[in-house]
Amino acid sequence: MNNLIKTDVCIIGAGPSGSATSIMLSKEKIHHYIIDKAVFPRDKTCGDGLILYAYKSLKIFGDNIFNSFLNHPKILHSKIVRLHINNELVINFKESKDRDMLISYVKRIDFDNFLVEQISNDFAFKEFGNGVKSLEKTEKGILVKLKDNKQILAKIIVGADGVNSLVSRKLTKQKPDTKYKSTFISAYFKNVEHLPKDNEAEIRIVYKKTPLFFYIFPLSDGTVNVSLGARTDKLNKYNINLLEEVDHILNSHEKVKHKFKKATITSKWRGWVIPFHFGKQQVFGDNFLLVGDAAGLANAFYKEGVGTGMMSGILAVKTIKEAIRINDFSSKTLNKHQKNLKSEFSKLLKFSYFTLRLMRFKQIFYTLVSLFKNKVEKKFKKMIIKRSY
Repeated sequence: MNNLIKTDVCIIGAGPSGSATSIMLSKEKIHHYIIDKAVFPRDKTCGDGLILYAYKSLKIFGDNIFNSFLNHPKILHSKIVRLHINNELVINFKESKDRDMLISYVKRIDFDNFLVEQISNDFAFKEFGNGVKSLEKTEKGILVKLKDNKQILAKIIVGADGVNSLVSRKLTKQKPDTKYKSTFISAYFKNVEHLPKDNEAEIRIVYKKTPLFFYIFPLSDGTVNVSLGARTDKLNKYNINLLEEVDHILNSHEKVKHKFKKATITSKWRGWVIPFHFGKQQVFGDNFLLVGDAAGLANAFYKEGVGTGMMSGILAVKTIKEAIRINDFSSKTLNKHQKNLKSEFSKLLKFSYFTLRLMRFKQIFYTLVSLFKNKVEKKFKKMIIKRSY
């Protein structure tokens, strides 16, 4: 083969999970390629909120990166999240005074670019603006053919290429079930009034045959990100139009409409998907691992996907390092990746999915939240420390 590039590791996708994998590989002094069809900075539709594992991952990268994140001019921080179960019942999640934040807001065009800027020039070879054309299994690894006809032969492929992962589709032949996805729409607004103080996150559960999640997140430029979504299968089952529902909320909801009287939308409504199928599908095999959305690692209840994706990239490097050490890239060795992911995430993700299913029974859910509200708020503080920084 002409111009064949050989490498131990090739990461496909340079979003948060791919960038995190690259940053950690460089910390371990492992040379690798990282590919993305986009050139950074590039836009990405998202709710623009960061919590828990995003902070933990940034801290693992090192204090310099963590502090750069804390002081970034385009990133807004808050110590309070208010989850409005209904118009009267609210769960308040608060960070202690001695800690920096509970939630951060930043457009993905800025955050993803921030992470890409942390990728090493010494250990990472970047192929940006050059998408993957095909993947082919060979005796010596996986052959990656790029759109410009460049070819890379890798002993391990890391699929960090999102919910519609090419790596997952080509190497596992599996497709996520809509039962384990949520669909959201988002748009930006300016001149939104009467926002909560101290950059508080406002999250509301709105019932429309199935629970819808409504978010208002403030941003550093004075605009807000408004998002609405629910389980994809339930939206299809009940024929729910998210555009119609978010318009109704903004114009008719008694706790929301006054904030948007003078507001102006500054972008189009755009859709995005949150996959939470981890534990239901394969995340490793001979010569490959999946991380982030490709592995279905988003939290079903509170929708954290960026942070869990970053942490999965960090965990993947543990398996990659061992595989390189023993020169074994078979599924027998790479199955440690799934074990590491389960150890870190399984308990939390299962509980979140259970909670999402419980929410179908509105009155039972209201009763349980009323009974255990104080306990949930106290327990969450412990979870923050365990799964954050």
